[in-house]
Amino acid sequence: MAQKQILKTHRFMDCRNCKNLQCFINKYCLTGWLEYTEQRKTRKLLSASETIFSEGEHVNGIFVICSGKAKILLKTSKEEQIIRLAGKGQVLGHRGFSDEMIYPVSAKTLDDSEIAYIPNEDFFRLIRANKDLAFYMMMFFADELLQSEQKLRVNELTSPQEKLAATILIIINAFGYKDRKTKLVDLSISLKDLANFARISYSSLTRALDVFEKDGMVRRDKSKLYINDSAALRKVAKRGL
Repeated sequence: MAQKQILKTHRFMDCRNCKNLQCFINKYCLTGWLEYTEQRKTRKLLSASETIFSEGEHVNGIFVICSGKAKILLKTSKEEQIIRLAGKGQVLGHRGFSDEMIYPVSAKTLDDSEIAYIPNEDFFRLIRANKDLAFYMMMFFADELLQSEQKLRVNELTSPQEKLAATILIIINAFGYKDRKTKLVDLSISLKDLANFARISYSSLTRALDVFEKDGMVRRDKSKLYINDSAALRKVAKRGL
């Protein structure tokens, strides 16, 4: 029922007059190539918790989040581990670009999302024809590598407080604030998923949040999380690095 309601009210984003300035296609493609993208992309609306692509599938193209949010999951022997969060305008599926062209991870929506799909051949043509896009993608892959290395460092931290502080900062970097004035974090994931992303137990997460709140770094209101002292939070995150 929810999906049907979305379909009735949602208007698909058109690359030729898109107002989403966070989209890398919109920002870095020449105007004439926005027409090309619009003609060749496909798009669909997904409700929260729907699969965008699955580990082991063949890579035939890339995905762009026009609106909404997603989590990227790596299957381990024990569970599915959240390894990345992505918001509107960001690309998904690029981790599958390799000799094998197989997705090593899965992606699921966190909320109702519009997802665009661009076939490999068309995406590669866009990169070859738009030098700003090519430069952006080069820097994007470099940044992805840096973030992966940072996440590895987070996983090696010994304190649940250090892990949680670093993870909250990663989420703020990915989604920002719902309200910048009150510093209400756009959390978009459950506390259970937050513990998964931070690689700590749920009980350790709640204890760490209690400490953060006692020390005046954060404020909680049920499932809402407000940042009172981001500098102190960064100090905790860097303490174990």
